[in-house]
Amino acid sequence: MSTESPVRVFIGSGEASLLERKTLMYSLRKHSKRALEIYVFNGTHNAIEQEGRLPVLANMSLNVKYRNYTEFSNYRWLIPEICQHQGRAIFLDSDMVCLSDIGEFFDAPMNGCDMLAKAEAYKGSAAWGMSAVLFDCSTCRFDLEQIFSEVDQGRFTNTEFHQMAPKFLAVHPFKLGPIDPNWNSFDHFDAATRLIHYTNLRTQPWKFPGHKHESLWFQYFNEARAAGYITQQDVDKTLSRAYARQDILAPKKADAGNGSATGSPETVPMQSTFKAVKYKLRKMLGLQKKKAA
Repeated sequence: MSTESPVRVFIGSGEASLLERKTLMYSLRKHSKRALEIYVFNGTHNAIEQEGRLPVLANMSLNVKYRNYTEFSNYRWLIPEICQHQGRAIFLDSDMVCLSDIGEFFDAPMNGCDMLAKAEAYKGSAAWGMSAVLFDCSTCRFDLEQIFSEVDQGRFTNTEFHQMAPKFLAVHPFKLGPIDPNWNSFDHFDAATRLIHYTNLRTQPWKFPGHKHESLWFQYFNEARAAGYITQQDVDKTLSRAYARQDILAPKKADAGNGSATGSPETVPMQSTFKAVKYKLRKMLGLQKKKAA
């Protein structure tokens, strides 16, 4: 392990994303050549978690928390303050798998930029992809109460803030630079990919079958389980709350014709969370329909 300073990584998450965030955390540690300090923003509980330590409350008002798009959207902007405006830190969404040494991202030349992110991440816009960000914590300051007051005044939108769009940057002139896009590869994998981001909510492998790179995610998920990084308790809790497909331990392949999978209600992937939970509740209560003789 290198004697260089640890790589600080913050992951945006919540209770519903326990399995995917632990899969990401395992992948980060698998490929890292140096020490990692991994922090989790658990938006469900407005908390910051770190392995081996008790969680602490995040310094976020309810006014700002209620503006989240996801459970964790606004937490990334707390990172420079948490780091006492010193050094660097990385933010990652939880629905990712790291395939290379995250230290390479951490050490990327910033050339005087406040943040590095994915440039022109969305077609037809100058917006930045802020789901994988390298912060210079010494230069970044986000007054979230003020920023959302400006959203309410119509100076820019919440989306323009989260994508560092030109309208937001006209008011808050942060300097952004591009990362190698292979460090935030949207639903694509090839030999150059360093971090794959499963952005399609309808085909995320832990929820539904059909993603063209689902086998890659399951490879890391199963490795994390074998290493004890993901426990059976983690899996049981996730399935009992219907946060993941019910066949996650033995996933069925999607039908090539229509993207569906076949099987009994006990094993069908979570095509409909409601149907899966409803079936199990009816079975527990003895209310499932009798088959005709």
